[in-house]
Amino acid sequence: MMNFLLDTGVKETMVFGKSLGEVDSTIFKNKFQGLGRNAGVDGILAINNHVIVGKEMEDIDHPIFILDNEHIDISSRIGVEVNGILGSRFFTDHKITFDFIKKRITVYPSNSNPKSWSKMTSLPLEVISSRPYVAIKIQQNEGEIDGKALIDMGNSDAVLLLKDKIQNYQVRAPFIEDYIGQGFSGEIYGLRNRIKRLSLGPFTMSYPLVAYPELESVQNAKMINDRIGSVGNELLRRFKIIFDYPNHQLYLSKNKNFDKFYYLNMSGLEIIHDGVQWEKEEVPVALKKDGSKEINFDNKVQFKFVLKTLFKIDMVRPNSSGHLAGIMKDDKILTINGKKATSYSLEDLTNLMKSEDGKEIVMKIERNGEKKDFRFILKDPLPFDHD
Repeated sequence: MMNFLLDTGVKETMVFGKSLGEVDSTIFKNKFQGLGRNAGVDGILAINNHVIVGKEMEDIDHPIFILDNEHIDISSRIGVEVNGILGSRFFTDHKITFDFIKKRITVYPSNSNPKSWSKMTSLPLEVISSRPYVAIKIQQNEGEIDGKALIDMGNSDAVLLLKDKIQNYQVRAPFIEDYIGQGFSGEIYGLRNRIKRLSLGPFTMSYPLVAYPELESVQNAKMINDRIGSVGNELLRRFKIIFDYPNHQLYLSKNKNFDKFYYLNMSGLEIIHDGVQWEKEEVPVALKKDGSKEINFDNKVQFKFVLKTLFKIDMVRPNSSGHLAGIMKDDKILTINGKKATSYSLEDLTNLMKSEDGKEIVMKIERNGEKKDFRFILKDPLPFDHD
């Protein structure tokens, strides 16, 4: 059993190098290039692979590329072990439902229809080299800009715009310089701001956050000529989505996240996994008799050992709240707001740092064997006008 990241922005299925023993029959090498400052990552094609997804979906002769992934670290950044990437080619003969509320993906044969599809809004879906594209409209100042965007479920941002692909486009202040993420070609840096609105068919979203990768981070990526950017998971998670690849249609309906504000990491701290450790936890000694409720027996306790995740700071955004407080890259996080860091998940910490402008964060860290206390206030560096 292996865990894969489903990424509609990637065509092929890929397995990271540590899983080499899971595949057979190497054929030839290929270099995969995407966003990032480096030259790309090498992949070796393997054939005759039997791939099963879920209980019923399988391919008995599925091509897989094995990546030399020394500089690709997805697992520590999303908090789940990831063995590879399941690209969009695997699904191009199917209809797929993504339900972000239920955290469920359902795959249907091309000749059947998903439940509720007839009540959803249908938009044209352009499939180019197995990747899905959709028309969007963006408005930063007064005029609207039309363009084609990749639907990229491997991108955690709401919107990514390629400003050099948009005529006379200037990033509107306020903006910040920021770490955007990690692509096949390494780390991606650039700018972030908010735009007034983005429209996807009849759906309009106000003040979404937008990432603008720097030129150095896009120079090695291969892109279609009329693409102006991508829409990613922070926007897509606000919908129930059906991809109908065979009929080139996208179906959307709002979910309960639709009207939620697009929050930025206001701490400026990029937190990642830093291994695991065993921790001792107290467990009350309970006595159960004749089917009655469990009761604590004389307040006695026993202990169990639980494997807990450790966290550290991977990057600090210049002039952010965390940076001004003195927190540094590679600081190990011990406690946050009085709770052990190991009691949080990575998702918990991400949500905490996006939670509320003005919220106080108290953090104890370890640096070079020395424990230090820090205190800072979350502050949104991208305020916006409602006019």
